[in-house]
Amino acid sequence: MILRTIHVGVGARGEWPIEVMGTDPRFQPVALVDVNRDFLARAQARLQLPDTAIFGDVLTALRSVEADAVVICTPTVTHAELARIAFAHGKHVLVEKGMTMDWEEAKALVREAEQAGARFCVAQNYRYFANMATIKQLLNAADHPHHPGKIEIVDFIHHRYRPEPRTLNYPYAMVWDMSCHHVDLLAYWLGQISRVTALSYNTSWSQYTHDANIAALIEYAGGAVCYYVLTHSATISDWRIMLQGEQGTLRTGDVPGISFYQRPSGQLGSSEPVACDVPRYPASEQGVADDFYRFVTEGVEPGISGRNNLETLAVCEMLVRSAGERRPVQRSELG
Repeated sequence: MILRTIHVGVGARGEWPIEVMGTDPRFQPVALVDVNRDFLARAQARLQLPDTAIFGDVLTALRSVEADAVVICTPTVTHAELARIAFAHGKHVLVEKGMTMDWEEAKALVREAEQAGARFCVAQNYRYFANMATIKQLLNAADHPHHPGKIEIVDFIHHRYRPEPRTLNYPYAMVWDMSCHHVDLLAYWLGQISRVTALSYNTSWSQYTHDANIAALIEYAGGAVCYYVLTHSATISDWRIMLQGEQGTLRTGDVPGISFYQRPSGQLGSSEPVACDVPRYPASEQGVADDFYRFVTEGVEPGISGRNNLETLAVCEMLVRSAGERRPVQRSELG
């Protein structure tokens, strides 16, 4: 089966579906939608589509071409409205992260997709990175020499030098735009969350109107505690992930590949890092496209389905509530 796709938003993050689906024989892009004529021209030339496949709004595109799915890569604030339009026309939807910026709306979108009989996925591509997928394998492989044991201490630190707000000009934009990647990875590895205690803040040199940085303790039902930091007004870019278990530590982000550190044998001891084998995986965006295709054509629900992505959106909501209300937030509060 070939999936015919309408692409809404074809610049910036909208370029990867054009590249991936435009060369994958299982997909056939049939329409492009954008308000930026330069973006449209580049995507049209790449796909060699006729002028009749170019549109300025999604409704006209849906009424003009035969399609199976809509791929939405527009600013996060527009995702819910565009997804609903697609559902109303009986189309499957792949939307860029985050699904939306509101917990209640996220639950509603998942319900509406199910009622429309639409397969709904969120393009959380970080979990498809080779390092991240390999960590998942190592956490599940108790007999592997680099298995760290039960994870109870996690550092997830991401400092970003992103001084220009651009579209991130709304409250807690850093959470809905970027933390969604991070907490999706953490849910992929650690399972369900239990509690979040967060603090958002800004810097004196920040160009952001709203807080651009957040720090949190994220507690998981399985016993892990994550020390989480994301900054958009940092003055250095740095990414560090460490997962510490009873047998050792997995580290990635600030080291090549993945390093395993065996638990030291003595007080204040240390161990030399050992490089973990990282298998070759398809590009992360190809992994997203592969799982979306299987979901639509075979009904195999992936971790990035809208329903599964609710746990990711729940953590984002808890980060926002905790930072805004200056108190710990329990997962049970969200229902």
